[in-house]
Amino acid sequence: MKYISIVGMVVLFAAAACGTDGARPPAEAASGEPRAAEPSTAAAEKAGPSEPTAKPSAPVNVSATLRPGAADLDVVFGADGAGITIEVWGVDGLKLTGGASPVSAPSVRSGQSLKVPVTYDAPTAESNLAVRVRGTFGGREQAKVQSFTINTGSQPKGAQAGENKVDGDGRPVKVMKSQ
Repeated sequence: MKYISIVGMVVLFAAAACGTDGARPPAEAASGEPRAAEPSTAAAEKAGPSEPTAKPSAPVNVSATLRPGAADLDVVFGADGAGITIEVWGVDGLKLTGGASPVSAPSVRSGQSLKVPVTYDAPTAESNLAVRVRGTFGGREQAKVQSFTINTGSQPKGAQAGENKVDGDGRPVKVMKSQ
């Protein structure tokens, strides 16, 4: 009986250190027989489905109309903002050849749209046009970054024909050549 009490005390101290009621041993009944533990309300609250978390970002929606050598960006604001900056740059070999970047606006209203025309020189391989919108929304500095793929479906830059092969089991293998 003393062994059970000592084990119970250890579990009780461990539960107190963790700050939870769910690990406490059941109280003994008057007859000396242990009774089943009642479910903890804290454990029941935690057992529900958790909501997915999203990375906080500026309340903006960026869309792009892409055509060969140019893109028309449409930035729509979901909240009032101040000190707005829109930056555009190329990734994976895409080079901007025209268009204002960065674009600045002292303030915007919810629902307002800013158009940003961009011209670029894209490689034949797949590349990306990246956009970052920064500003103060609801008193907090926030930003959103989004990219648009140019030449979708073409072979990615750096992966030249003949370098990728498949082994006997069908797994891709990269063939490395020494110079």
